[in-house]
Amino acid sequence: MISNSNSQFLPPVQENDFLPPISRWTILGGLVMVSVLGVAVLLASVTKYRVTVKAQAVVRPAGELRIVQAATEGQVMNISVKENQSVKKGDRIATIDDSRLQTKKNQLKNNIQQSQLQIAQIDAQILALNNQIAAETDRNQRAVASAEAELSRRQRDYQDRKITSKAEVEEAQANLKQAQAELQRAQVQLKSTQADLRSTDFALKAAQSKRNRYQRVANSGAISKNQLEEAQLNVDQQKQAVEMQKAAVLAQQQAIEQQKQAVEAARAKWQRAQTALNPSQAEVAIAQQGIAQEKAKGSATLATLEKERQALIQQQIEIKKQRERDDRELQQLELDLNQSTITATADGTISKLNLRNPGQTVRSGEEIAQIVPSDVPLVIKAAVPPQDKSKLKPGQKVQMRVSACAYTDYGTLKGVVSEISEDTIKPQANSATATAPATASSQQGGAVGTFYEVKIKPDVLFIGKGKNQCPIQVGMEGRADIISKEETVLQFLLRKAKLLAEF
Repeated sequence: MISNSNSQFLPPVQENDFLPPISRWTILGGLVMVSVLGVAVLLASVTKYRVTVKAQAVVRPAGELRIVQAATEGQVMNISVKENQSVKKGDRIATIDDSRLQTKKNQLKNNIQQSQLQIAQIDAQILALNNQIAAETDRNQRAVASAEAELSRRQRDYQDRKITSKAEVEEAQANLKQAQAELQRAQVQLKSTQADLRSTDFALKAAQSKRNRYQRVANSGAISKNQLEEAQLNVDQQKQAVEMQKAAVLAQQQAIEQQKQAVEAARAKWQRAQTALNPSQAEVAIAQQGIAQEKAKGSATLATLEKERQALIQQQIEIKKQRERDDRELQQLELDLNQSTITATADGTISKLNLRNPGQTVRSGEEIAQIVPSDVPLVIKAAVPPQDKSKLKPGQKVQMRVSACAYTDYGTLKGVVSEISEDTIKPQANSATATAPATASSQQGGAVGTFYEVKIKPDVLFIGKGKNQCPIQVGMEGRADIISKEETVLQFLLRKAKLLAEF
């Protein structure tokens, strides 16, 4: 300190003038602090500071994964691949026990063979029934034709009997009339003969009277003996004539009796003919009933045979339906047997294998493995909390620390933001990024359970340099630092101070 005794240079006396003087070291320390502060402010205004958005990320294929599913239910016999193993389309991944399917297949084959045998037997039975139906139809037609012929014959006999009986009646009636006419003629002849007898008897009496007169006269000798003999001869002749007439009357009476008997016989024959004039139609009715019986018998037999035939046809239809069902089931079993070998659906790498050991039971449709196609590029999918969405835009640089590749040995994987989802996404169960949004959101104070998916295109698919490289594979996880912008430390401090002041 410089002192000056000149009073004109003395300042006015103040109370602070009585304070002890500042030491040299204090002044030097103050200068150092001011210098350091200036340098710090200068560095803070020049040094760049990266504002990053931290997010959990996982390596995924750019397209969809190829899912391999079990096409049938069963127990795993063997596993042919491991995770991260390269496969080609059609390569065997695992084999499912098909013994149950083979047993069922054999049973179905036996059932189909039995069905075919039954169908063949039923075909033979149907053919036999068809032949039997044809034979029965022919026999019935012949029987009906025979019965109809018998009916025709009986109808003809009936008509013939009717005509004959009518003719016989007419004949008997004619004979009766003829007999009656002959009887009448005989009676007339009898009367004529009786009249002749009486006439002859009168002539006899006249001859006897004449003879008696001639005899008395002859006794007197008035007439000759010849005249008496002539009178006696005349009497004898008249007696003979009377006897002849009596015989004729007797014969005529006998003839009349015969004619009466003939009339009675003709009447009896006429009455018999009258009785047979209307012959019975019983035989015709019997023949008609025979036709109806043959038709009914044939219809009943044919109906029985047709019923058996329809039953066989229905049974055959049921057996054919069962065989068709067995055929379809056998085809399905063949497909299931072909699908008992689980194969790769695409060329690529097994990213996930859900089979742990042989003997594991799988269900139909259950996911067996996930394959990353070999022709699909890899991307990094990061889960960013909703409150950091405004800090992101495509083209921002990214640095990712991969958990499987030690940061101290390989460094970070560099990339660029290629796409940001438009809407928030809810995490899915068993998703590789399912825990990322929850972690990031909880760290940032956002809503747990939703996130924005950010796709990052890596510059290369390995980390490291030279021979010390770690290849990037599907499923690797890590932390992605997305560089949203760069600012100086001074700007950062001022921004924080502004936020505190506003608070």
